[in-house]
Amino acid sequence: MSSGDAALDLVEGHLRALAPFRQSNPPAWAQHDLNFGQLRVLLMLGRSGSMSVGQFASSVGVTPATASELLDRLERRGLVRRFHRTDDRRVVDCDLTEQGTQLVAQVTGARRQAMRRILSVLTPDELGQLDRLLVAIAARLDAVQTDLDPAGGSNP
Repeated sequence: MSSGDAALDLVEGHLRALAPFRQSNPPAWAQHDLNFGQLRVLLMLGRSGSMSVGQFASSVGVTPATASELLDRLERRGLVRRFHRTDDRRVVDCDLTEQGTQLVAQVTGARRQAMRRILSVLTPDELGQLDRLLVAIAARLDAVQTDLDPAGGSNP
């Protein structure tokens, strides 16, 4: 085993050790009978706002028919709405309903609160170090992604 593998194993063990400090209550989305894929859709729509069903399908890497089925389920739960554009009735857009927006706010707020609780044990200098490391990770992953997809598009 290389020293890099050993270091990764140590980090993974330390991250697992943080699990007991996460919130023990069921997550907010669990009471809505949603799966992770549906939650991901809600979070994406919460970030991006209104988008066409075609854009949505492309961004999650599924066919328009599959995207439509997924949106159907969320629409039946009152979390997403679909509507025709006024300037081009052929295009169907989707966005969050008020209930969907509230759920996304609840989920992201709970996640933020849990992260703040865990990170509160760090000093400002340690938080700065962690931030620099996370920036480095994100930049290197972005570079790897760009290397894998020279056209600049997204790889699922």
